[in-house]
Amino acid sequence: MPTNNKTESLYEVLARLQPKLERAEKSSKNPHYKSKYAGLDEFIEVARPVLNEEGCFLTHTLDFVPERTELKEDGTKVHYPRQDFCTCRIIRGDQEIKTQMPLLMGGRDDAQAFGSALTYARRYTLQALLCIATDEPDDDGVQAVGEKKVAAMASGRSNGKTPTSRRAAVEASADAFLKP
Repeated sequence: MPTNNKTESLYEVLARLQPKLERAEKSSKNPHYKSKYAGLDEFIEVARPVLNEEGCFLTHTLDFVPERTELKEDGTKVHYPRQDFCTCRIIRGDQEIKTQMPLLMGGRDDAQAFGSALTYARRYTLQALLCIATDEPDDDGVQAVGEKKVAAMASGRSNGKTPTSRRAAVEASADAFLKP
């Protein structure tokens, strides 16, 4: 139940609403990796009603740093290309929390690449900002590192026991990554 207390911080509101967030369903398909993922729509469906119930709204904006050339003290010129960002904001009254992600287009410079990068950034900034889980284990680490390397890392874990499931291998990879 939203409060009218103007002194309540947005962080307090987010702490109250976070347990109400459901898991995003992995209903989209990636034909390249033959895997499923939770798409932008699934994350918005999870976030928007809970945020709105607390008097918050969600927005994504495009921001950029313009292309520029700077003259260094030694007389050399340094060129910086334009950089586009997606900024995810949760706003309540005059308070906001935000996160940014650069739009990475893989060297392509066309509308399709821009749209794909924007959708990707919107999805991941929203997921990260609200810490939204998905309905199935996330195996991005396995995709990025490779199953053989993850299995090798996992086999060296706790008494030399080899995990018997893919999930155990993913958890072992996460454990290895998180160790200092």
